[in-house]
Amino acid sequence: MSEDVVTQDEGGTASLAAPAIGPGRPDASAELQGAESPARGQYWLRVHGYPADLDTEIVYYCDFFDLREGRLPSDPQANLKMGDVLVYYADGPGSIYGVASITGEVGSPAPDVRRSKKWMVPIKREAIIRSINKAPHAVPLVLPSGYQFLPLVRDYTYIRLPREDGEYLVEQVRSRASTRE
Repeated sequence: MSEDVVTQDEGGTASLAAPAIGPGRPDASAELQGAESPARGQYWLRVHGYPADLDTEIVYYCDFFDLREGRLPSDPQANLKMGDVLVYYADGPGSIYGVASITGEVGSPAPDVRRSKKWMVPIKREAIIRSINKAPHAVPLVLPSGYQFLPLVRDYTYIRLPREDGEYLVEQVRSRASTRE
């Protein structure tokens, strides 16, 4: 298990560091020892360049990262499971804008002329913010775990979040999403 995680100091500077275990985070050792059960669903930050409709999920880039463990295997079928939650982040405007859940197994790799392979992932959109000026900007968001994903969004398409961070980001989207489709 890699010990690389991304943290943010008081001045807002993000850096790769070992997880903080000790008086400041008494539950950190328990968090690191117990992996989240796939049956409960994991939370993933799905990085896009700009907002999309979230009708389909296709994996072209197999770059997965865990905020606690570091780099993950590049196999979408090993990482993405039914019940997982995708929180969509648009790097262009720097905002989170949607939530979807994975509703089935990741398909087998299919040939793709642009990127050699692609994987289809069945999803169900749960919430979307269509007006980007209403979407929460990522910079001022303070994740409950203290980890920071922004330094990673240019290098990874799927970033696995700690449960508390995933729930926090889902709430940020749902509280601003329109009830109209």
